[in-house]
Amino acid sequence: MMPIDLFVATVVMMGLSASAGLFTSFVAYSSKGQRTILGLAIATLAMVYFLFYGSGQLFWARFVTDSAAIVYTNFAAIFAAMAAGWAWRLPKTPAWRRSMLTILLAIGSLAAIFWPFLSIAIRPPPKGGDDWQSGVAMQTSWATCSPAAAATLLRAEGIDVSESEMIPLCLTDSSGTPTLGLYRGIKIVANRNNRPVAVINETLDELISADDWPVLLAVELPFGTDDTRYATQWGWIPGMGHSVVALGKTPDGLGLMIGDPSVGLEAWSMADMQVLWHGDGIRLD
Repeated sequence: MMPIDLFVATVVMMGLSASAGLFTSFVAYSSKGQRTILGLAIATLAMVYFLFYGSGQLFWARFVTDSAAIVYTNFAAIFAAMAAGWAWRLPKTPAWRRSMLTILLAIGSLAAIFWPFLSIAIRPPPKGGDDWQSGVAMQTSWATCSPAAAATLLRAEGIDVSESEMIPLCLTDSSGTPTLGLYRGIKIVANRNNRPVAVINETLDELISADDWPVLLAVELPFGTDDTRYATQWGWIPGMGHSVVALGKTPDGLGLMIGDPSVGLEAWSMADMQVLWHGDGIRLD
């Protein structure tokens, strides 16, 4: 059974998408053919661009704070529905061609709305576990670093959860966890405990100055990093996202204590942070 937050968001987005499609169809009815073709082209381009560059980014949760932000902020569904409305009114085009294009775009809109659930159905998630090391939840598969990091963050805030409990809440599947799925899991558990969630986008200096720990950090080794030790010695894969938790400063104040679900508790230097962290994170207020 679909969780209530996702169910409501799905219904809302289906309604908005249908309304967008009907609106563009109405506009196209009274427009010239060139405007209809232009509208179809712009809506299709916007859909593709959003899927590649805007979908699922953590910063959306700063504006849409609901646990179902992963559904509410997938504007590709609305752009696809708008394109379907334009397609239905294409001039000098046989009805069967217009119908096929409209149906395909409508299916694309629905697929965008339902994608978080479709991905889990296609790639069932691992069961997870409850393995801990020095206060760090250890990931039980390569795909579960995010729910494990979420468990570490919440346990450090006095909320007792496990990796296995966080996996379904974070919408994790066998290929990993969507960023806004991770936000959803933390948001749901935090709400249960009457704790607000803050999505941050800070510089390293701002993070250190705030001195507000713990913070879950979205980290990644960029392509083309000059220091090859991260890939050759420490196993980082360029371009692959990872989740860790900054638990506080090291005793000498020159670095941070990091709960990494793949290795446990370790110290990262500020140089490591400059390479691996790019400003995004989640904390409980």
